[in-house]
Amino acid sequence: MNPIRRLLLRSGRFPAEVGDQLRTEGVEVLDEGRPGSITYRDYRAPGKRFTLRKVAVNGAVALTSRRVIVWYGRQRQVDIPVDDPLLGELSVGLDQPDRICLSYAAEAFHADRSGTLEVRLTTDHAQRLLDRLTALGARAA
Repeated sequence: MNPIRRLLLRSGRFPAEVGDQLRTEGVEVLDEGRPGSITYRDYRAPGKRFTLRKVAVNGAVALTSRRVIVWYGRQRQVDIPVDDPLLGELSVGLDQPDRICLSYAAEAFHADRSGTLEVRLTTDHAQRLLDRLTALGARAA
């Protein structure tokens, strides 16, 4: 990874304790330090209001036998058990063959937020993630 990008956007890795938890859950896909972006559309949260905002990020994505988790910076963006009906609120697609896009309505996950978030990460596992997540109940975009 580009050292300047890592310095500005953080490493894009799971914290050690989260990584340890994921490894005990039976990892299907684990990809860290991946470049990407998050796009906010008509987003409202306490202290934040964006009509449209796109931010570069370094992130991580994992799919285990128990959950799907997407992380960037110091923030967990998505953490859904694979058997949770909330997985149906997640829309998954490929922008490019190696870039996955996960979008969701903020209010589905947080009562005090609204708008749409789109998390894009470049990963060699994009097609595999798309196939598995749609098989588990996520909507295909």
